[in-house]
Amino acid sequence: MKHLAMIIAFLVLSITTFARMGDPIVIEVATKYTIVEDALNAAKDALLAKKFTTQEMQPKRFTATRTTGAKADYYTADVSAAQADGKVVLKITFIKSGTGLLNLKKVAAEVKEKLEQ
Repeated sequence: MKHLAMIIAFLVLSITTFARMGDPIVIEVATKYTIVEDALNAAKDALLAKKFTTQEMQPKRFTATRTTGAKADYYTADVSAAQADGKVVLKITFIKSGTGLLNLKKVAAEVKEKLEQ
């Protein structure tokens, strides 16, 4: 019985260690765009360049995902847009699920840099 309890504890710890979700990385970008659709398309292009695939775009938001070859790990970028002072501000939340090695902080910084141009 003691061994069974130890095996169960080991499995629970292993599963929680290997199926971790990383802390979300949130960026906000005040774009040069005045039209929401244009800003969302620019975000879509920046994410596509980072190997994300996009889902159906809504009027002010969309979601993009990226998976590993084995599809064991995946990364999500949730993009939303809002008007502020005549410009469009994008909020992008990056989330890592699994144990993948993609450096989301670097990806977020590169996407932000691209959108600020």
